[in-house]
Order: sequence, then C-alpha cells, then structure tokens
Amino acid sequence: MSVAQLSTVLEDMHVHSTFSDGKNSVAENLSRAAEVGLSRFTCVDHVRRDTDWLSAFVPHVRKAAEQVDLKVLVGVEAKFLDQSGTLDIPDDLCGVDRIYAADHQVPLGESCQRPRDVREAIHHGVLTKREVIRACVDATIGSMRRYPDVVVAHLFSVLPKARISEDDVPREWIDELAAVAKETGSMIEIDERWRCPSPRTIALFAQMGVPVLLSTDAHRREDIGQYEYALAALEQAKALSRELGEVA
Repeated sequence: MSVAQLSTVLEDMHVHSTFSDGKNSVAENLSRAAEVGLSRFTCVDHVRRDTDWLSAFVPHVRKAAEQVDLKVLVGVEAKFLDQSGTLDIPDDLCGVDRIYAADHQVPLGESCQRPRDVREAIHHGVLTKREVIRACVDATIGSMRRYPDVVVAHLFSVLPKARISEDDVPREWIDELAAVAKETGSMIEIDERWRCPSPRTIALFAQMGVPVLLSTDAHRREDIGQYEYALAALEQAKALSRELGEVA
C-alpha cells in the first residue's frame, strides 16, 4: 500500500479493551468503531509470557465481531525483553492474527533498561545515543525475523523518553528496518497516542512497499478513530515520498 492510498482507509488497527488496560469492553469498542464509520479494526491487548486469558480473548473477539459490519482482527501487544528481539509473549497464541512488537523500555544486551536510567547513562558517558538507537533497531529487526505477522508498534516511541530525537536515527538504519519488514511480511503502524513514527520514517517504509496502518492505540472508546497526528504525518509523508520518487 502506498502512502497516497492510506488516507482513504477508515481504520483503527490498535485498540485496547478491559482484557488488559483498556477502559471499555471489546463489544463497546466495536460498537464505537461502527458508530464512527470505520471499516477495519484490530482488538489488541497487552500480554506477558504468563498471560492465561488468550484462549478466552480470541473467541470472545470473534463472537463480538459478528455483531458489527467491520473487518475485525485480533492482536496482542508484547514488549521487547532484550536486544535480540525476544518478546514477552506466551508460547500458545491461540490463533491471534497479529503480534504488536513494542518498545516499552530500551532493549540493551540481554535485558531492558528504564528510559530514565538510559538518560543517566548517556549523561555520564556510559552509553551514546547512537548505541541506544542501534539497540532499538536491533530488537525491532530481531522480532520481525523471529515472529510471524508482526506489526511494529509505535516505532521509536521510547527514544524521546530517553531524550533522543527520532531525527537522530540514521537514514540507512530506517532503510534496513524497512527492508527487513518487506522481507518478513511485517507491518508498521502510525501511532496517534505516541505520535510516532515520523513522516520521514513512514515515507521510507512506504517506499519499500511495507503496509502502513493507522492506529490510535486507544484505551477508551471515545478516542477510537480520532486522528490528528496520524493524518498530518501522512500528508507530510506523501510530500516526502514525492521527493524521494515514490514506488507504486
């Protein structure tokens, strides 16, 4: 899908429910999605390795989807555990459609660090911004290669928390990410809640032919399908794509 095609798609591909930290039920979220005229929707909830409700979650969403005129998918969001891209995810995914790989903390080596600790390490010269960015790139690539049907969730959202700008990410590393996404059939989302990734990143992924999804990452039904950053970023990405010579 090209950047130019995206603005015509009425979708919200990342919404949380009471199965994890959302405020509303799956049925309430789906009803709201139908009310605002969406055509595609993904129910996404946070999981960990010891999550034991997936066997109930998946059929619950499938049944609720029968009550609305929407294409509804089931997803789980899992955080990186290390720089190799291991996700905090159960072995049995019970038939979920998509895995959302998320940078909730900074993946460094065999573990993850809190952004504020990473800020301190950079301040004291223990780490460089470039090393932190590369670690995030490595983890994202590792997750795309390791798991099927990956959506890269709110790419680079952890960087500002560590006081690193997405503008500091080298172009060649974004190209590398996009190439792996294309190779593995992975997807990327524009996340309204975290206002990322940047139009430059969106344009480069779209150039590579990687599907780009619109997501609010909503935790309450009132926010479903309500976009500001995502639509503005799309328009800027379109202009950048024209400059780069967009590939259909």
